[in-house]
Amino acid sequence: MRWIVLVLLVVGFVSAVDVDFDCPNKIFVGEEFECSLDVFDGDGVYDVKVEFDSERDSVLEIWDDSEDKWLSGYYYLSEFVEDGEEVEVRLKVSEVGRYDGILKLRQGDKREFFEIGEFVVRASRVLEDDAMEVESGEDEVVVLGEVSEDVVVLNGDVVYESRDSMVVDKLVYGFAVFLIFVIGILVWER
Repeated sequence: MRWIVLVLLVVGFVSAVDVDFDCPNKIFVGEEFECSLDVFDGDGVYDVKVEFDSERDSVLEIWDDSEDKWLSGYYYLSEFVEDGEEVEVRLKVSEVGRYDGILKLRQGDKREFFEIGEFVVRASRVLEDDAMEVESGEDEVVVLGEVSEDVVVLNGDVVYESRDSMVVDKLVYGFAVFLIFVIGILVWER
């Protein structure tokens, strides 16, 4: 009898909800993107919430099909996903930055939290043909030029440069100063 009770207790602790949440590698400010959500090893229907920060005024918006509008990431989408079902979650981020993502599932009073990774939200989209699309009023202008994830050049002027790119550019000058310092010490000792 003890063994049966022990087995029933252990089986109750072993079963837990698990998720698979896949998003695109590149996310850009103000652009909608879709992530796939698959819930398994659970039971029933779950409410879903995705957070990129812990603030009440979230930088993340989530599309609610039932109300046909964007909602703050602060809210749960009611009865959004069922166990064993894969759904698409439409999201949009309003600020550049690095965010730790958290997926929350709710079923009645029971809540499950899942870390879904770090997300880097970039300022502008770089097109595959090394052109940047810029909106100017009603017209769209495609500018060819030097474009990468770290630097965007528009009409010969740098309009965006990441912090990492600026540091790499300054490393050459820092190394030159270091070499001058070392040469100065060697000459001084002679």
